[in-house]
Amino acid sequence: MFDMESIGRKISELRKQKNMTQMELADKMNISFQAVSNWERGNSMPDISKLPELAEILGVTIDELLGKKSELIENIIDNKTEEYLENNSVSPEEISDVAPILKPEQVDTIVKNAKPPFELSEIVDILPFISRDVIDQLAQKAAERGEYKGLDEIAPFVSRKVIDDIARKMISEDKSIDDIAPFVSRHVIVELAKSLCEKRGLPAIVDLAPFIPRHVLQAIAEEEFEKRGLKDFESIAPFLNRDYLNELAKKAIDKEGIKAICPIAPFLDKRMLSEYVKEKFLQNG
Repeated sequence: MFDMESIGRKISELRKQKNMTQMELADKMNISFQAVSNWERGNSMPDISKLPELAEILGVTIDELLGKKSELIENIIDNKTEEYLENNSVSPEEISDVAPILKPEQVDTIVKNAKPPFELSEIVDILPFISRDVIDQLAQKAAERGEYKGLDEIAPFVSRKVIDDIARKMISEDKSIDDIAPFVSRHVIVELAKSLCEKRGLPAIVDLAPFIPRHVLQAIAEEEFEKRGLKDFESIAPFLNRDYLNELAKKAIDKEGIKAICPIAPFLDKRMLSEYVKEKFLQNG
């Protein structure tokens, strides 16, 4: 990334060599005095559209002003961005360098036209400079290619609808969505959890359990209990209310005997269980 403090010092030195005040430089460029002050303190960078004018006023080239040569910046200034990208590859590091002085549309153009397309993990550092629409497009295209590496890192910047659609696609491909689950809509989590449970049972939803509303998870558990008893309940027991588990244990004991509660025994109220067993088996015996 460009060293803003170094560029600021350069602007300050060149301005003084021209015997200009900050206010005079600001007036020449039709900008605020505060903008020049921020440049020289290294708090911000001149907008790319202002670089040619600033360099001309200070009597230097843009490369000298920025302290490095950048063909990408030269072509952006000359409105040849797409033509340049057609014939040249641009690394994420190069975009990260120039992004602070570009307009969002310019960053979008670079990212959309980069060849080869960036992997999701490569754009993390420039996400604040890319529009939501373009981030969505990148995520969708990566998902279409079946490439999900880095999705969890960009998920906070992706629209909820796109994340929801990608989550559905990943589940359909038998891929885990636990890394992006915090960003998936609650109703989609519920939808996917019910589908997974129906196909593969309770262990299949353990990664989603923390994100499923308690009452929904309890309803899923109730349905599974009616079908299979307490089989595999140990996978979701940590996410269920203890009082509810205690009631399930009583039902299981009534149906199948004391051994039926083995899968959830560590999660039960031992005192309650002891009293219930005594009442059911000892007093009646």
